[in-house]
Amino acid sequence: MDNNLLLALKISGIGIVVLLAALAVFAGLVSLMTRFLKDKPEEEESGSEEEVEGIDEPELASVEPDLSRVAAIAVALARAQSVFAASNQPTGSFLNSWGQFHLNRRLNSSMPTRRTR
Repeated sequence: MDNNLLLALKISGIGIVVLLAALAVFAGLVSLMTRFLKDKPEEEESGSEEEVEGIDEPELASVEPDLSRVAAIAVALARAQSVFAASNQPTGSFLNSWGQFHLNRRLNSSMPTRRTR
């Protein structure tokens, strides 16, 4: 009994050491790959700088929020949620496939006849 326990502990220890060594090798491989393989820098076009300089900055919007726009968005969200909630409500006769299976099984089984004494 003691011999089996020692053998199991040795096998577990060797397995953990091998696992950690493999993880260290993979970590070193990833580190080397990130060090030596670098992305090429993107080339910037000189024409894009001229276009950016020619564009006027847009005027800043007023600090006060447009309350009518906020109200319209709130109403639209409320209506969308009510339509979605109404479409997801199950009806009274709704049965899932499991319930339908058991209902059919119950209806198709041969009913024992009831006898009077």
